[in-house]
Amino acid sequence: MDGICHFGGTGGPSLRNTRPPVLAVRPARDVIAVLRLSGAEGYGHAYGDRDGGGMHPAERALMRGGSPARCRDFAAGRAAAADALRLLGRSGPVLREARRPRFPAGVRGSISHCRGAVATCLATTRTDVSAVGVDIERIGRLSPETAGLVCTPPERALVAAGEAGGRLLTVMFSAKEAFYKAATALALSREPVFHDLEVVPEPGPGNGSGLCLTPAPRLLPDGCTVRGQVRSVGPYVWTTVLLQAGDGPS
Repeated sequence: MDGICHFGGTGGPSLRNTRPPVLAVRPARDVIAVLRLSGAEGYGHAYGDRDGGGMHPAERALMRGGSPARCRDFAAGRAAAADALRLLGRSGPVLREARRPRFPAGVRGSISHCRGAVATCLATTRTDVSAVGVDIERIGRLSPETAGLVCTPPERALVAAGEAGGRLLTVMFSAKEAFYKAATALALSREPVFHDLEVVPEPGPGNGSGLCLTPAPRLLPDGCTVRGQVRSVGPYVWTTVLLQAGDGPS
């Protein structure tokens, strides 16, 4: 797609001089993640306008009555979703159901926003993937005191021992947010909380790495496998989570 940087495998993306600044990666086979940095500091102007001129009419109708900031974020998220769907050979609209984005039949998807019209979408058509979650966070937004709320004792020890504790805390928070989005798409007996997932980064090449994600016992359906990746893009942490039915191929 014109204006999108494509990156494969598990390595992290690097910014190039594209307009608009849009990144697309494949965290796994037949899985697309798109990140739009259009409103981010240092990455150009905000995408579109508060009226969502480039969106499907049914999507634009969902913006009625929203504040300018909310409309801007919504439009950026739907733009990222449209990019991801096109790369999967599908089309929208992406509507809404119970405060969650409702993707077209046969597509599992997730959307996340960050301040400044920064938005990301993760989507797949794989039948062995039960649910997906994505999150984008700016490094440094969380205070050190947040670790007590977000992290398990082993995670807090990792954050305290690391030289880049602020980034690591952001990674753990972002992974748990992405996991929450994926897990709550399933019919669970209860809603997950932060300490229901333990996160251990697995260093990888470039700006990307895998995540070892261990959910609380009996939280997810039997045979459900959790796979996660995190990428650094400028001042942002970009996290993707897949919930697979069984131990299928990644």
